[in-house]
Amino acid sequence: MKLILVAPNKLLYDAFQEHFHYLPNLEIINNYFETVPEYDCLVSPGNSFGLMDGGMDAAIVKYFGDFLMTSVQQKILDEYLGAEYNKIV
Repeated sequence: MKLILVAPNKLLYDAFQEHFHYLPNLEIINNYFETVPEYDCLVSPGNSFGLMDGGMDAAIVKYFGDFLMTSVQQKILDEYLGAEYNKIV
């Protein structure tokens, strides 16, 4: 498995380099996530409400589409309000 850390600014890039440069199978990119040619997973800094309207989350929604935030929020409701999805419908 290869981990890619994406740093859209020099300050974050330098911090990633300083603290993680020695790790195997790690690539640090000083650019935006949209420039990464191929990946299997994207991890957002997110929040427990699924609000994706600022910062990195907003960029992810802009890239993938508005349906993403709605889908994330629905998943949170389905998984963490104590009722199974098939019992709600």
